[in-house]
Amino acid sequence: MRSFSFAVITTDPDSGEGVPISVAGQTMIDVQKLLTDIGCMLLRLSMRLQNEIPEELVKKFDLTIGGNRDGLSTGPSEGNDEALEGAMNILCATLDFLGTGATGTWMEDTFEEDEARALIAKDLLTLSEHLDGYVLEYGTEDNVRRFTNLDREKIESYANSSNWLSAAVGKIQKDEVKRNHYNLTNDSYLIPLSFDRNIASSDIPGFCNAGPVIVVGNVKRNKEGHIVSVDKISGCYTIPHLKFHRIISKDGDRNLLNPLVATTAYDQYKDIWSLTNEDLGIYVNKPSWDECIIAFHEYAMFLFETYVDSDKEFTGEELEIREYLRSLLPASEL
Repeated sequence: MRSFSFAVITTDPDSGEGVPISVAGQTMIDVQKLLTDIGCMLLRLSMRLQNEIPEELVKKFDLTIGGNRDGLSTGPSEGNDEALEGAMNILCATLDFLGTGATGTWMEDTFEEDEARALIAKDLLTLSEHLDGYVLEYGTEDNVRRFTNLDREKIESYANSSNWLSAAVGKIQKDEVKRNHYNLTNDSYLIPLSFDRNIASSDIPGFCNAGPVIVVGNVKRNKEGHIVSVDKISGCYTIPHLKFHRIISKDGDRNLLNPLVATTAYDQYKDIWSLTNEDLGIYVNKPSWDECIIAFHEYAMFLFETYVDSDKEFTGEELEIREYLRSLLPASEL
């Protein structure tokens, strides 16, 4: 991947004035948080993870101190170049657009979910506040840009929004104690639900028999990222299949030309989630939705490494697996 770097400078570089360590250090922390939040947003969208992003996946977006300039430089762990560069491109494009004082519809177009948009808006405001009186230089060695003039009032309108419309995946079940109350579950916790006026109360019991569903409403999380409630639900949709356009594991990513499809299921008697792909012989069963998602991706990555990256000659069923996997990849990966 290309090398990106970040550095804090004075508004007049020729003045000879230095930058306080407290300002430079805090700005680097702010840049890292902004990049991590963008990266985790991409992971949630790509993988449909619901709760805390596992630490081994968050580390994909870690930066290192050093490089050719005094500041942060990109330093992805082996195999994670693609994940880091994807998040970095969005970060730099966001700074490019908003750092000139422009607003437009950039935030809505780039961060489509209200929840992610509010979080990243807060990150931008924090970065701008800590930069007060200084300039952030960023970019590649042959294309260095400056972030200086954020329209704080406009960005604050995103950060202060409390009516977030987002989506959550799980299984709806009737509350065993409270009458006419329902919960969503995707792991060992119960998530209380409330429905908007457009949802008829007579329809809700049917949602309980629908298996894995996506509910659209005001999703609230705790500071660790775990969903704690979903309010004002305006839609509920079954998800018999998921289409993954990227295969993501802690050790690497792989973009797909054609999606890998997973069939979803939930066994209410065993309290087990499952994702399967019969063409590849993937059968994953786990006690939580997120564990199931991660295990499916790890299994798929194992198959790509075993059958596509290998020079071994395959025959019979193994050859069919290899050809199927190759059919999912862009020509540049073959």
